[in-house]
Amino acid sequence: MSGLKKILIVIGSVIALATGLNLYFQYQNHQEHMQLKTSFEERDNIVVLQHLMASGKYASDIRKAGYVVPPDGAIRLDGGIDSIGIKGDIDLKISNPGRNEVTVLFETTAKEEKIDVYYILDNQLTIKRSYYSNISNQKIKESVNISQSEEERLLKIVQKELEDFMEKMYQTLYG
Repeated sequence: MSGLKKILIVIGSVIALATGLNLYFQYQNHQEHMQLKTSFEERDNIVVLQHLMASGKYASDIRKAGYVVPPDGAIRLDGGIDSIGIKGDIDLKISNPGRNEVTVLFETTAKEEKIDVYYILDNQLTIKRSYYSNISNQKIKESVNISQSEEERLLKIVQKELEDFMEKMYQTLYG
């Protein structure tokens, strides 16, 4: 009888441990979900992007909202979402954000030339650094200068696309 009692105690302990772990992980998931919601509401854009891209957890929600992310296999291999594609007035590609900045890439046309644009934006979605380049006829990447007014016009479009993305993701997750 004492052997049976020990087995029942072990089984009961395992069940209690499994239940406790399940509750702990549910609590952690809820806390993370609420932290993301707070970041959305505080318009902490970099933190929101970090949460959304840190793993594959939100990949299906991002796709459901109409945005482009890598296939699930690539996300698992990379350990997170390395970029989000936003189709709009200009097609943006958001790269995995750093501590207090995010990289946005897109193409535009100026003076009938295709220009690759690379913006580093801060949390308020203003430009910290910008790079413009094109591929010359000799297939060499060359730096290009654009006017201040053109940069401002492009930035307004980028900001609108990113703000629309944030709003749509909030509605998708917390609707």
